[in-house]
Amino acid sequence: MRGLSVGSWHVRDEQNSKRETLWQGLWRGLTSAWVVVPARVLVAAVFLFAGFSKLLLPHAEVMALVQQYEVIPAAVIPAIATYLPWIEVLSGTALLIGFFTTYAALAVAAQLVSFSLLMIVVIFSGVVIEDCGCFGNLGWKETPLHVLIRDIIMLGMVGVVLMRRRDSWALDAWIQEDADMEMAEELAEEARAKNLSE
Repeated sequence: MRGLSVGSWHVRDEQNSKRETLWQGLWRGLTSAWVVVPARVLVAAVFLFAGFSKLLLPHAEVMALVQQYEVIPAAVIPAIATYLPWIEVLSGTALLIGFFTTYAALAVAAQLVSFSLLMIVVIFSGVVIEDCGCFGNLGWKETPLHVLIRDIIMLGMVGVVLMRRRDSWALDAWIQEDADMEMAEELAEEARAKNLSE
């Protein structure tokens, strides 16, 4: 019986070890540049496209696109129509080039959560919308359900960006590399000065 219990313990330990290795491999894969960079660029491109497509429209048309949702308070519609396109463009640009990537990804995630909640309210309220207006009048028409599905997928992609280990293709990485080199040079200079003084 004792031999069996020891053998069972070894089997369980080996199974746990394999499970941990599997999860570690999955984590390394999801946080690698091969996954992070395409996810970052794709989400950023969608936000840039959405923002610029609305900026190309007259303000009155953007207002009309927002008003069709019916569940949005009338008092905030002008502010949404004015500032949302710029927020999409700015956060999309920052995410695309990898500048303050974490903050840009959080800003994009906040927008995606807001859009998703709005779509859920619209769907359950029975508001009929044939075109969400997310991309202005450029011909990419989506219903609230389509938008909800897309936003959930994009939230997963943003999550990958937030979990990243290192994104060597981001501007942040180049800035950090320059800062690290400067610090290394300063430390080397201090070490040389200390050796000379001794």
